[in-house]
Amino acid sequence: MKHLKLVAIVGPTASGKSALAVELAKKFGGIIISADSRQIYRGMNVGTTKISRGEMKGISHYMLDVAEPGDDFNVALYQKSVFNLLKHIEQKNKKLKKTIIPFVVGGTGLYVSAIADGLQFPSAPPNPALRARLDKLPLENLAKDLLKLDSDSQVDAKNKQRVIRAIEILKSGQTQPTKIKSPFDVLKIGLGKNREEIKRRITARVRRMDIPALVKETKRLIKKKYDFNCPALSALGYKDVRDFINKKIAQEELLRKLIKLHTNYAKRQMTWFKRDKKIRWIKTPRQAEKLIREFLS
Repeated sequence: MKHLKLVAIVGPTASGKSALAVELAKKFGGIIISADSRQIYRGMNVGTTKISRGEMKGISHYMLDVAEPGDDFNVALYQKSVFNLLKHIEQKNKKLKKTIIPFVVGGTGLYVSAIADGLQFPSAPPNPALRARLDKLPLENLAKDLLKLDSDSQVDAKNKQRVIRAIEILKSGQTQPTKIKSPFDVLKIGLGKNREEIKRRITARVRRMDIPALVKETKRLIKKKYDFNCPALSALGYKDVRDFINKKIAQEELLRKLIKLHTNYAKRQMTWFKRDKKIRWIKTPRQAEKLIREFLS
């Protein structure tokens, strides 16, 4: 896989990554690999604003709907699946003498880095007893405990599941993921709209949401008896939708909560991506096209 060229399209939620990636994939003969830690789950389309068949415009998309919300799917499994896919693409390119360009697209920084930076993950098995004990503690305390164990930790301190997993790994005697030389030639392109513009786009997106469809989707998840504290359902507002279903909050309050949740998520995403000095930030599709042409030549 040493010579496979890969383009990563990154940025915060509502920045327009998916639409841009589809147009670029059409122009350069590519396929799209999702790097979204929630869109991997089946039955979570409205709440995760998953791209629709129509929006894909005939471009093949991978790593969507590959797990059930209750599955213990993690970044190491994601990396293994994508590496296998990329190996297949490279073999297909050689056999057919084609150049299929993989576009890794998403806002989950760790998932993007797992592919683009070739992260090496420790193999510590889950420790259910430790997880249960840690889950009872406030996130603020857990974040402090993590920094005591690893002062250089770059784990998202706002994500309780990731903080718990990081502590679990460190307590097992293993280290956090380490960067090794990427097995690909990688171009990282970032959509860096300003904070106010992202907030406006998030607000508009949430207000356009099909609330009846979101309620129906959430009811199906409730019916399947999924734990709403599990990684798949603990973010992006499914708990708030459940409160709305149970008449604990009104629809307007639900919308306000969703807007705030997605806005805060976008801030955390940008904090992650701004640390990566290899990302080439763009403002227009034409700039992205120019970067890709130079990269492929």
